[in-house]
Amino acid sequence: MINSAGLGGCTDTVAKVREACRRRGFTVKRRRLLPIAILLLAGTPALKSAGPEATWIGVLWTKGPVSVGDAKVSSGTTVLPRDVITTAEGASAWIRFRSPASAIMLADTRVAVLGSNPLPSLLLQRGTLVLDEKVADPVQITLPGGFVLVQGDPQSGAECEMAAAGNAATVSVKRGVSEVHSQGAPVILHPGQSTRLNAGQSSAQPVAGKIGKEIPEATTQHEGQTQEVPLVLNEVINWNDVVRTAQAAKALITLIDGSSLGVGLRSTVKVVKHDPQAQQTEIELTSGRVQASVQKITSPGGKFEVRTKNAVIGTNEGSFVVVADEKGTRACGVDGVTEVKSADPNVSKQERLRRNMCAYLVLGGPPSEPVLSPSEVASILNDTVIETGGHALPLKTVAEVAAAGGAAIAIAGIVLATSGTTSPTTP
Repeated sequence: MINSAGLGGCTDTVAKVREACRRRGFTVKRRRLLPIAILLLAGTPALKSAGPEATWIGVLWTKGPVSVGDAKVSSGTTVLPRDVITTAEGASAWIRFRSPASAIMLADTRVAVLGSNPLPSLLLQRGTLVLDEKVADPVQITLPGGFVLVQGDPQSGAECEMAAAGNAATVSVKRGVSEVHSQGAPVILHPGQSTRLNAGQSSAQPVAGKIGKEIPEATTQHEGQTQEVPLVLNEVINWNDVVRTAQAAKALITLIDGSSLGVGLRSTVKVVKHDPQAQQTEIELTSGRVQASVQKITSPGGKFEVRTKNAVIGTNEGSFVVVADEKGTRACGVDGVTEVKSADPNVSKQERLRRNMCAYLVLGGPPSEPVLSPSEVASILNDTVIETGGHALPLKTVAEVAAAGGAAIAIAGIVLATSGTTSPTTP
């Protein structure tokens, strides 16, 4: 039963939703507003109790033909992780996220929803997206050539317009601060500034993620480059990039879909592929140890695999650790179910590892029978896991970027421009 106080809050929310839609040119029938408002008031806790399948990102309002996947939708549609939203010519859409953020999709725009943990993460495939963000924690938008972190403050929030076409993209800031990541050091944009990203020939590889923790004595070697460079916080990791750690170093790679890879001491890892839309990820561990935390895979053909010289280890959801050297590969389950098999396609035997269970593989041989080894798992986790406190990493200031050895206003593949206004396509 809803008490009078709760009903009053719901009535206020209905009014706010209707007014927000009216300002943007969207119409929503009154009978649809009440359940939507109740959902927005209910928030995260009530939905979490219904289990992982009930997770939702926000609510969609439409003006003209808009589709989610192959289906045409109307205002009031719930937005879920992995949804691909497309606006037709002359159409537009407004996404009101569960967090204090929203996004306007202009005509002929396609966006893939990567997830929300708890803030939304989007992939702009084409067209124009205008993000309005009200809180201090940054929202991440991936686009050709890199990704953007949009950060506001509780008073004025943030507004950032992003447009993507082919291998190029532009970013313009009206309010707040945006941090643009591509090859080289991040670029900080303030109101009235804009930037252009060009994937180009030198950075044609798609973005896989970023360094989620600044680690000393760790390096990365980008595709097509001969020299390694020191890792820094928020360093972009592309497909086929190699990350190496030294004697006392660890690295945390945060992938676009919310999965993560903890690279342990004295390790060499190559991020071969990370396609968040197809949910296909392939990691090569040449030597050392890694810990993989994998977001739930629901797409047909989706997979998350860590490959060594003699083993293939993967899961559809959960966490596992892998140790590889010249002699063989040790794989252990941490959370969920982990599947282990030989890298030799002629060896058919597979093993399923649950929490604290480990198996060993040598070149050309099948996995050993799983054994329970909680102390070994704890030791590997100690060498790979980096605690971040569960909070979003803060944006760097221009001074901090410069101190890290990068130019604050110009990086490879990005041209910075300052003007009095942002693009005229902003609603």
